[in-house]
Amino acid sequence: MIVRTDAIVLHAFDYGETSRIVRLLTRPHGVIGVLARGARRPTSAFGSTLQPLSYVQAVYYHRPQRGLQTLKETAHVVRFKRLTSEIERVPLGLRVLEVTRSLVEEGEAHPLALDLVVRTLEHIDEADANAANAVPWFQLHLASLLGFAPDIRREDVEALGDEGGRLLLQSGAVIPAGAEAGAYEMSSSSGGIEASRAALRAFAVLARTPLATAGRMRLAPDVRREVEGLVDAFVRVHTESTYPERVRQVADQLDAGLGRQDEA
Repeated sequence: MIVRTDAIVLHAFDYGETSRIVRLLTRPHGVIGVLARGARRPTSAFGSTLQPLSYVQAVYYHRPQRGLQTLKETAHVVRFKRLTSEIERVPLGLRVLEVTRSLVEEGEAHPLALDLVVRTLEHIDEADANAANAVPWFQLHLASLLGFAPDIRREDVEALGDEGGRLLLQSGAVIPAGAEAGAYEMSSSSGGIEASRAALRAFAVLARTPLATAGRMRLAPDVRREVEGLVDAFVRVHTESTYPERVRQVADQLDAGLGRQDEA
């Protein structure tokens, strides 16, 4: 069966002397692997469409139960120029792809996940400020699509005092300091993380608002790191060993290197 769909290129690597194997997030089949024959030849019609972060129209031959499909042709739908060229944006986009590859089941249709990825990459590409907000926003909204949305209650967020509170990892509930976890989930054994009021309020905003709203939120660097830690911890407890860390670690090293250059 010949399939035509929009898709995001999640990952690609060389195969043989002239070909590439590409991991795509597609609308009808979710995450799939495809073989792009001759893609590395100078005259290949695939061109730059097989680079990660590309949003493409893909045509492939699909056979059920086959692990690797055959890619026939691709063309750019949208070119994310700033996302793929500006050093501070590239790790943000790659982090979105890394999380998607790890958490979205291969071979299962998930068009809402594709829409979510595209919307997030578009925002990172276009945002003039606070582009990094899109990554934890994406993680929390993908969690919602996959069935483990944080249980955020407005009254609990409003009750947070200057002493902060806790994020309960199993339920994703935000609770004020001194509140009993048992009132929010069946057992407190899943643990929680103490956090500042600013970080917990930001976690709630990211989990409950559209990206346009979350993108306007300004976070101090220390609060941003705290929020990212909360989001990572919440998603990790629901995904166990599948939760990826590589791009985050590389991005942290890059940030540290740029910081040392600025100080020099």
